[in-house]
Amino acid sequence: MDEFFVGSLALALAILTTVIAIGPWTAPYQIRSVKYVQNRFGKSAARALWLAVAIITAASGVAILQGIRPGYAIPNVRTESLR
Repeated sequence: MDEFFVGSLALALAILTTVIAIGPWTAPYQIRSVKYVQNRFGKSAARALWLAVAIITAASGVAILQGIRPGYAIPNVRTESLR
């Protein structure tokens, strides 16, 4: 259940950041790191940054929903046996 919630939340945030990247909003571009990228490299680079965040977040959400975890992250046997 926790994986479903976290994975769904990650996918929702990926959708939001995609909308930020392609939409007309100006407020998200006032975040300090994004504003730095925009001032140094231009608006298209700031949009690319938002799109990169969206792609990474979507990939993380899909991985979480698929149950992919690192080798050192062994699920609790007692908790898994209750399902």
